[in-house]
Amino acid sequence: MGFEIKRRKTRTCMVGDRPVGGDHLVAVQTMTKTKTHDVEGTLAQIRGAQDRGVDIIRLACPDEKSADALPAIIEGSRVPIIADIHFAPGLALKALEAGVHCVRINPGNIKLALVQKIVALANDKGAAIRIGVNSGSIMPRKGLEVKTDMELEMADLMVDTAVQWCEQFDNWGFHNFKVSLKSSDVMTTVYTNREFAKKTDVPLHLGVTEAGMLQASTVKSSIGLGTLLQDGIGDTIRVSITGDPMDEVDVGYEILSALRLRKKNVEIVACPSCGRDEVDGGVETLARQVEERLRDYTGNITVSVLGCIVNGPGEAAEADLGIAGAKDAGYLFKGEHILRRVPNEKLVDEMMIELYKMEKERAAQQPETAGA
Repeated sequence: MGFEIKRRKTRTCMVGDRPVGGDHLVAVQTMTKTKTHDVEGTLAQIRGAQDRGVDIIRLACPDEKSADALPAIIEGSRVPIIADIHFAPGLALKALEAGVHCVRINPGNIKLALVQKIVALANDKGAAIRIGVNSGSIMPRKGLEVKTDMELEMADLMVDTAVQWCEQFDNWGFHNFKVSLKSSDVMTTVYTNREFAKKTDVPLHLGVTEAGMLQASTVKSSIGLGTLLQDGIGDTIRVSITGDPMDEVDVGYEILSALRLRKKNVEIVACPSCGRDEVDGGVETLARQVEERLRDYTGNITVSVLGCIVNGPGEAAEADLGIAGAKDAGYLFKGEHILRRVPNEKLVDEMMIELYKMEKERAAQQPETAGA
């Protein structure tokens, strides 16, 4: 049936009440940028991400006061919480006792006996573990002198290390885990995840780490994550942006939406504009007005925003509603049909009127709930 991505078959990892892997939708994650011990500030970011549709939230747990804040944060969150631990097995244990739904550890940086203790407690608490593997947690093999060979050798060693940890966790009788193989290099990220996917059925968390500011991260993440997701690889993603975590959620959804792996409730299709654009202020201004008016809309709608009438009917055909600017007055579409000509300054208002009409029509077509 048309273009469809065949997902890699994996076991399911439960992060709280959110299943990751199997046949479940690819989950979108972000990470709070606040100091975790600032409970109100952290919860404010969590609520903002929840409103954007995030599935899972990760937060840093670098010290005791951060761990002490976890119960209040967990209680105030509607989505599962992951505690991010580095070099501090005691904090991983404390986070699990506090009730986090998952801990992210890099087992290569923790003594084996303490890793086993963390695994045992996660098992008792019904929590998940994310096994993180990157070049910082493994030692490169000696005897390599050519840089390109070292690069490939390191990538293969990352894969081997991840597979070995998966086997160790399974041998301990713990199966509720997922893996991340991250690099700041897109090619390494793609290679390691592809190789790992061939060897296990463990769910994968995808991300290009340290990807940079909004524009750079969007490009790197779209290429790296998009390539893997199109291969059917990846069960949860985080777009790492030096900036607002809300952007991480938005870009994550854009990537999944572009690959038809998740549907956004509001899809705005806007033309790039050209010399035919006759909208006052340009089609970008019109698109931003539509985006703002639909920011809090919770229904499902696809809107086409065009700068001229030339491609209007054809390009708006797959949208629920469309507007096309023209000189002085533009056109309002419903599917491929022109509804009416509207002064440019009223185009967005008229579109919203038609939207609510359409909502009433949809509601009228829904069967009545039994017993209502």
